[in-house]
Amino acid sequence: MKVRIIISMMALALLSVTTPLLAGKGKALYEKNCTRCHSTEVFTREDRGIKSLEGLKTRVNQCTAAAEVKWVDEEINNVADYLNKNFYKF
Repeated sequence: MKVRIIISMMALALLSVTTPLLAGKGKALYEKNCTRCHSTEVFTREDRGIKSLEGLKTRVNQCTAAAEVKWVDEEINNVADYLNKNFYKF
């Protein structure tokens, strides 16, 4: 019994290390349009200005102008969801 528990815990630990970023539709949109201006490092710095999910959605919407893309609300939400699940975690 103890061996099974230890093996299960080791498997979970390995899975958490090797699991890729949660993707969804937002990852592709981010990689195609946002990486021209910045990398994901801006989402992990301590002094980041985004403090809520709504603030994140607002910022993504503002960035569409800088990236010269015309996203609908669903695309903005997809990118914000990708960033939130992988970096912000609101």
